[in-house]
Amino acid sequence: MKLIARLSRLFVALTFVAGTAGGASAQTMGSTLASFNILANQQVTLTGPDPVTPLVVNVVGTSPGVTLTLTDAAANTYHPHDTVSINGQAEGLTLWNSLTAPAGATVIALGAATMPPNLPVLGALGAGVTIFTAAANMTNIGTATTITGVADSIVIFQVATAMSMTDHDITLVGILPSNVYYQVVQAATIVNDDAATRSFPGTVINNTGAQDIAITCSGAGSLDVGRFISLQGKVSVTQSGAGTLGFVMPAGGAAPFTPGCTDGLFYPSPATGATGTFAYCMESAGDVKIRIYNVIGDLAVKIDDAKSAGSQTSTVDTARLAPGVYLYILERSYNGGNKTRSKVKKFVVKH
Repeated sequence: MKLIARLSRLFVALTFVAGTAGGASAQTMGSTLASFNILANQQVTLTGPDPVTPLVVNVVGTSPGVTLTLTDAAANTYHPHDTVSINGQAEGLTLWNSLTAPAGATVIALGAATMPPNLPVLGALGAGVTIFTAAANMTNIGTATTITGVADSIVIFQVATAMSMTDHDITLVGILPSNVYYQVVQAATIVNDDAATRSFPGTVINNTGAQDIAITCSGAGSLDVGRFISLQGKVSVTQSGAGTLGFVMPAGGAAPFTPGCTDGLFYPSPATGATGTFAYCMESAGDVKIRIYNVIGDLAVKIDDAKSAGSQTSTVDTARLAPGVYLYILERSYNGGNKTRSKVKKFVVKH
């Protein structure tokens, strides 16, 4: 009983130290839809800078269209009006409807078509859903827009007409890219045409009259973007010049986690051999810290890894651990200050 009591107290203490548990995600993004980088109704067009350095997108789909046009580009996986893309489109419509009026959301009207340089305008966002309306024009503002919050913040931009972003940078502080949505009624255009490094994180989804989504990186700079869903139109991505274009929310690597892409799972438990494995997902490239404690709260093992985006693993030498119960916290830190911590979890070592 004393061991159980100590273990319970340690769970409480470590949970307090851990703070907010791993980033909550909007429960509107179905797992099939989350497996796509790009999903369009009619057609997807990918254009890269040259055959030597082609534009590569991991997962692309079209439904009911079946057209994928590639010029110096490649799609690692393409779903042309198959079960996966059909289900993705259905989940896209569910996502669209759920973004319209989520329960308990705080609505902030920007009052103009131009996104201000610093968001939110009412201070840092806490947990929950915040909707910004009239965020239609983000062209040549000159100052990066910063959105500040926590891992449980969900941000929705509702754009009643078309949305455009040219040479503008959006920076997230404490907010996960997978919890940012742009619900655009008409066309969406995102452009970086100079030498600067810019980011447009989040999911863009539009749903009116075959309106299109277009992404262009044509200068010497770089542009990192999120996920693009056109429920009635086309999606085109063009990379030219000396710049680079990348997707910061790789398919299968963004919340909610898809099956097989778990948030801090340890196996095997009990560990009877020399190696135990932590399996988890990375929203984007970043650093991983895993801290393992024994039942009296002493730090037993520290693991520090640098990982790329997607499904990842880290290992621990369990042969060096005494038999017993261990607790661990997994922390992921991303560029821009985003950070998530898992809940306190446990595993068993048995030699």
